[in-house]
This record gives sequence, C-alpha cells and structure tokens, in this order.
Amino acid sequence: MSPLRALARPLLASAFILDGVDALRHADEHAEKAQPFAPTLAKVSQKVPGMPTDPKTLTRLIGATQVAAGVMLAAGKAPRVAAAVLAVIAIPTTLVRHPVWATQGEERKEHAAGLLRSAALLGGLIFAAEDREGKPSLGWRYDNWRDHREELSEVRDSLKAEVKAAKQDA
Repeated sequence: MSPLRALARPLLASAFILDGVDALRHADEHAEKAQPFAPTLAKVSQKVPGMPTDPKTLTRLIGATQVAAGVMLAAGKAPRVAAAVLAVIAIPTTLVRHPVWATQGEERKEHAAGLLRSAALLGGLIFAAEDREGKPSLGWRYDNWRDHREELSEVRDSLKAEVKAAKQDA
C-alpha cells in the first residue's frame, strides 16, 4: 500500500468511527433527530425484512456499522467494500443531521456547512470505494482474457508441440 493510502484511509475513516461511537453512546439524541423521518422509516421497514422500526435501535445499528466499516477502512481490510458501506450509510445520516430545508437564519448556515462537509466526506468515500490501487478491475481482466484467449490458446498449443517434440528427440 502506498504511503498516501496508508495515511488517507485512517484519516477518512476516523470521522465515521467517532460518529459511530457517538451514535452508540448517545442513541437517544440521535434517534430524536430522526423522529421527523419516522413515517418514511416505517414504510421502508415494511419492504425491508428484518429492518428495525424503532429509531433508537436503527441508530445503534447504524452506529455499530459505522464503527465496523470505519475500522476496516482504516486497517485496509476490504477497503472498497468498507468505503461503499460507509457511503451508503452517510447519505441518510447526513440528511437527518443537517435538515437545511427545515431551518432559517444562522441555523440554516450551520446546517448548510455541515451538509457540505458531509458531502465532501461522501466524495472521499466514493474515491476510496473505486480505488483499485492501480490494478485493473475484474471486469477489465475478464474482457482482456476473453479478447486474448485465442492468442493464449495458440501459445499453449505451440508450447505443447515443443514439449512433445523435445520428448521424442530425447
């Protein structure tokens, strides 16, 4: 892993780890902020089996997921998956924490600044989720193999013929 990745991943993950710990420790406060979204949460939980309907339980679940995915990202274990999970979680969390549309004045400015910071973190997560560390994607490798399999087959057949000829000469 490059030194930049070794530094950037833990820095990016730290915000989500701390956020997750805070959600676990202060679940009541976080759940209170989610109360305006309770009807939407109820509709979604009907369509998603096993999803908790209680905002406090959901807050704890999201907090635990943020901590786990953040630690994985920071440690470099399945970093693309961890970053993708954090990105998916970051979207509703940001909307709950920074309701710009429901405030006015100075509070609106604070929420707008928080929304932009969260959007910047989301952008970093998207980059981290796409980071292949210079390696081509699995799709590209498959397409490349498919495009060159005839050539590979010819080389293999040629080598087999050379080995067979060498055995007969010996």
